[in-house]
Amino acid sequence: MTRPDDTATVQHQRLRGMILDRELPPGTVLLETPLSQRLGVSRTPVREALARLAQEGLITRHTRGYVVHELSPEEIIEVFDARIVLERAIAERAATAASELRLAHLEQLTDELDRLVRALWAAGDDEETAEELRARIRPLNVAWHDALRACGNNGTLTRLLEQVLDVQRIYNPLMHQHDAEEIALGQRQHHEIVTALRRRDPATAGEVMARHLETVRRSKVAELTRVLRPT
Repeated sequence: MTRPDDTATVQHQRLRGMILDRELPPGTVLLETPLSQRLGVSRTPVREALARLAQEGLITRHTRGYVVHELSPEEIIEVFDARIVLERAIAERAATAASELRLAHLEQLTDELDRLVRALWAAGDDEETAEELRARIRPLNVAWHDALRACGNNGTLTRLLEQVLDVQRIYNPLMHQHDAEEIALGQRQHHEIVTALRRRDPATAGEVMARHLETVRRSKVAELTRVLRPT
């Protein structure tokens, strides 16, 4: 009898999570037998899971098995460019598609972020307090962008964006943390986007979102280029 966890779908999700969380970082060689022993399952579901991951582009064929794909700086720029295109389209759509309930939720998250950003400014040189606040801001910022996608109400755009964000997630630990000034700028742009949604102004919502993410792209790509191509 097949154990509940001894399926290709379950092992695909386990391995995918290990790649996205860098438990299996880029460049790691993946072999069926060691992986099946590590996961405590037979080789067959691992083999099928690896084939799925290869189709998704997260791993590539290697001499003896597979290797976790490592993006070049140019490919990382492509990932950020794709994110900008998709989130801009979502913001534009949200300006006409968002329900009052979803807009109210987005505004609530914006208010919560406001309080944390003000506290971050007040923390000044108290790095311990600042780090605690950044740790609270990060998931709330993710929730804000999730809420915006919900406002856009387009499943295809959301699925495509989630694929792009998964790839970005692999490299997030290598990127520097935003300082208080960068976080405050991002929050001002959040407000501009919410205002555009309230005005049902798709052009402004999309333009501000693109500007918002372009700021992130410049700082993070520069940092990744230094990490991946040390001088």
